[in-house]
Amino acid sequence: MRLNLKTIVTLISVAIIGLIIVQMIWINSAIEVRKSQFDQDARNTLIEVTQLIPKVVQQNEQNRQIKSQKKLTSGVTDINALFDAMLDNTPFQKVSDKITSKQIDSLIKAQLQKRGINTSYVFGVYDVNAESLFEQDTATKKYTKQLISEGINLQFFVDNFTLKQPIISIFFPQKNRFIFKKMLFILSISLILILTVIYAFYFTVTTIHKQKQLSEIKNDFINNMTHELKTPISTIQLACEALNDKDMNSPESQQTFVAMINQENTRLSGLVETVLKTAILDKGQMKLKKEEVNLVEIIEQVKSKFSLKIKQLGGDISIASDLADMSFEGDEQHLTNVFQNLIDNAIKYTSEIPQIKISALKTVKDFVIKVNDNGIGISKENLNRVFEKLYRIPTGDLHNVKGFGLGLNYVKSIVELHGGTISVKSTKDKGSTFIISLPIENK
Repeated sequence: MRLNLKTIVTLISVAIIGLIIVQMIWINSAIEVRKSQFDQDARNTLIEVTQLIPKVVQQNEQNRQIKSQKKLTSGVTDINALFDAMLDNTPFQKVSDKITSKQIDSLIKAQLQKRGINTSYVFGVYDVNAESLFEQDTATKKYTKQLISEGINLQFFVDNFTLKQPIISIFFPQKNRFIFKKMLFILSISLILILTVIYAFYFTVTTIHKQKQLSEIKNDFINNMTHELKTPISTIQLACEALNDKDMNSPESQQTFVAMINQENTRLSGLVETVLKTAILDKGQMKLKKEEVNLVEIIEQVKSKFSLKIKQLGGDISIASDLADMSFEGDEQHLTNVFQNLIDNAIKYTSEIPQIKISALKTVKDFVIKVNDNGIGISKENLNRVFEKLYRIPTGDLHNVKGFGLGLNYVKSIVELHGGTISVKSTKDKGSTFIISLPIENK
């Protein structure tokens, strides 16, 4: 079963969209897993910290008692100093007196670094009524609501003298950014893969479309070429049959048929020569026989060749130039073919009486030749493709116009081989102007 281009594009599009959706789902799942892992690491950090806090509290208590004992045994005589020493020897009830916020912060930082969590955080220690047990700094106050509602919290044991165990909470303001940085490599690879698949899809579709167009152009070329070859071959065959007919052996008849055969043979040679020239141009094997030529004379000769045909059609072809001499180093035969192609197209592709105007002028660096006609013109969508090989512009009502789509491609190639450029300006149904620029110093 053969599938058309539209079906293939639809199937590939569905497949690409499906792959992108699966990839996005996978990325989202990976991010969620990272977040869960981060939260678990943060919780494990708090567990480690709450297990270390009693040890720090115990060490602080021992240091405080040693300090107090030294005061009592140092011969203190002042009653107030003695009372203070005895008070120091009494266990504290407030958490903030047993361990400092700085000590808790050091414990948290060490545990986070051990787990590779290098991002900013804030923490707080609260009682069961969500009242802070430590004096809060500016950063902590800023995220108080998040600490209570979104933070990871854990109740912990301080010592035997603390009846109501406090709650420690930690919040990471840059959590999402940290996770994104950790996943940057994987996300970048995923993005590159998605873009690669999209580009591959685009490239495949455009290639298929171009191949389809080339196939259609090739078929048109073969059909046109077959038709063009068939006509002279049929004519030659009929002429040969007539020459073999005994009833048509008069000298006048023979001369007529021989001339017909010669004319059609010349036509066949021209067709073959056109195709061969195109093949040589494609291979880059075209060699120009450069010599000093006069562009004005070449244009005049081409005009003379078409004058009779133009006159029969009731049209006119004119040359506007103040230059008598446009000496140029070029191949006379190929340059002649260039102007013949342009004028021949101007005659063929018109639905009115042909009016062709050729102008030639000299600039500082170039000779500029313009060929203007009043033909059917070229639409905007076809304007950029007129010089493509085998491409034929739709001719509308001109169904009798034959061609292979090689003429303008040949013209462009010859002009460029001479170091020049060719462009076209055209308006649909109003005619076209082909502009050729050839460098004066052409070596």
